Amino acid sequence: MAQSVVSVAESESVPEDIRPAAIVAAGGSLVFTCVAATYLEFQTRSAHMAMSNLPLAAMLPFVYWLLLNALLKRFVPAWSLRTRELRLIFCSLWAGSAVAGYNWATQWVGTMAAPQYYASPENRWREVIFEYLPWWMYPGDYPGVVDRFYTGLLPGELMPWEAWIGPLFWSLSSALAMTAIGVGITAIFQKQWVEHERLTFPLAQVPMDLTLGFDGRRGWPPFVKTWMFWAGFGIAAAPLLFNIIEYFVLGFPRIAIFDAYFGPGGPRGAVVSRYFDALSYRLLPIVMGFTFLCDLDILFSIWSLYLVGLGVRYGMNRVGFAVGLSGQEAKTGEILGLFSHGVMIGLVIWALWAARGHLKRVWAQVLRPSPNEPQETVLLSPRGAVLALIGGGLYMVFWLHEAGYDWFMGVAWLLVFWIGIFAVMKYLAASGFAYLFPNWGQSIPTLFTGTRQLSESTLVAMRLIGWRLLAGWRLPAALPHIARMFQRERWGTPLIVLCTLSGLLISAYYTLWLCYEAGGATFQTWSLVGAPQGMYDGIVSVIADPSGRTVTDPGKIGVWGIGIGAALVVTLLQSRLPWWPVHPLGLMLMFDGYVRFYALCIFIVWLGKLMVLKLGGIGYYRRVKPLSYGLIVGYVFATGCSFLVDVIWFPEGGHYIHGY
Repeated sequence: MAQSVVSVAESESVPEDIRPAAIVAAGGSLVFTCVAATYLEFQTRSAHMAMSNLPLAAMLPFVYWLLLNALLKRFVPAWSLRTRELRLIFCSLWAGSAVAGYNWATQWVGTMAAPQYYASPENRWREVIFEYLPWWMYPGDYPGVVDRFYTGLLPGELMPWEAWIGPLFWSLSSALAMTAIGVGITAIFQKQWVEHERLTFPLAQVPMDLTLGFDGRRGWPPFVKTWMFWAGFGIAAAPLLFNIIEYFVLGFPRIAIFDAYFGPGGPRGAVVSRYFDALSYRLLPIVMGFTFLCDLDILFSIWSLYLVGLGVRYGMNRVGFAVGLSGQEAKTGEILGLFSHGVMIGLVIWALWAARGHLKRVWAQVLRPSPNEPQETVLLSPRGAVLALIGGGLYMVFWLHEAGYDWFMGVAWLLVFWIGIFAVMKYLAASGFAYLFPNWGQSIPTLFTGTRQLSESTLVAMRLIGWRLLAGWRLPAALPHIARMFQRERWGTPLIVLCTLSGLLISAYYTLWLCYEAGGATFQTWSLVGAPQGMYDGIVSVIADPSGRTVTDPGKIGVWGIGIGAALVVTLLQSRLPWWPVHPLGLMLMFDGYVRFYALCIFIVWLGKLMVLKLGGIGYYRRVKPLSYGLIVGYVFATGCSFLVDVIWFPEGGHYIHGY
């Protein structure tokens, strides 16, 4: 009988030390992945390596280290890395890549450089919004700073690094504050999620299982001995490796089964009705592999409620349904967004209520710490966790105020923002769906206040401060998984902080260097052109048209409140009725754009896992589980081979292989 990866217990004696070679490997891998994320996006245009909560930028070096280490363990065991060392590399890559490439660095430089370069009499940026932009976070307006960023340096010219010291410092400081808040939340809630709610943490469980067996005697690690793993590896890798032939032989048949949604053959979606988006048939082995570890009720709820959401969207668009006061009505997209945000608020309210006993114990340890009592927190002490939350939160409030927010709106936005991050932190740990992102809810505070009384600087800041500019907002979603892998390590928090800062500096430095060296305008990427232009045009439209300002809208507040109530009702039913089939996460994601891309993947995984459990029970499920691991490793391995071919033979125009 084939040996399952998960059947191997970590019973070997694990060495306590981590060797310097492993630290060097982790540091070198982090530098490589931060550079590769920008290079492959800008130069070869082969992929967006960093665009999810567990990006390919983290998975690619880890998978190659894993496969190389399996060979070393078999033939040269003295040179192989240990289990804890492999996990150190993986966690370092995950924390550092949270700000690499499209995740932050490439969009940040586009946001910073665009105003001075693209401002024109036609778009009226200079006339309408320049006086309200927080110029302290932008590069200095010295000769040659912005224009050379887009056109490239002339022979003999030096990089104007001094102009970017300020923007880098303020981005770094906000990233540290965001990291502090994220670490504080993780420290407080991790034991609740692991021990009481027993979340499955698929994004952490897969690398934990794959790194088993490297501390034992010489031989192949467990995952190599599992034929199910190699079956999944072949299914995912074979089509991508076969398609490399077409790179050299134009017109050669290719297998498009794993093409990105916006891939070589155009959007991978079937248009059924003009009243809702095309039905995607995009297949991504990484999504399928990780979500195979997700509970069946969550998988069922995601795909089934997505179909219900399509029906709701169809009906609302068909009749032109709108909500709100005259002149500021919300159409279908905004209505569904308000409902989804309300559902998210309801889920967070329930999560806090479910953790009330744990939170009482944490607070008791904050007031009266006892060295003889086991701590209710991880990564930090209870007092350290509370101080991290308070310190990071206070800094971000002052940072937002300096960026243009008035005090009330700054606090309100930060609270709403972190509610979204908290929801992602918990439900990413429950589902393993790496494209689960927070609902920003930037307009939620204005439901109650309107925008008519807000200052222009607040309105500008509300549109400016977002995912394109704010560093570190993707990291908190990864922290519970990193803590799951290293919750007993004293150096877990320093590792997270060090890797975050290193990733930010390396990614920003290389992105700036590449743009000044080759000329940012030559790349014509969405990060540098389309995204910043669309954002600043949107800010101008808000400021230049006072008639578009809003007042308090009871109708929109009602839709938001219905979402909160629906989440609480569904969660209550799920907790009280064992037969209840709907998980509240599906309610939150039923109108989500990323679920639209991967609904077919989730349906296939749900159907396959259901059949496995019905036919063979939990024992058969454990035997089949390595198949999902093979899908992940095979896809990442083959994608890396495609990148290597592009870098060597097609450095100026690669083949787009990985994206949404």
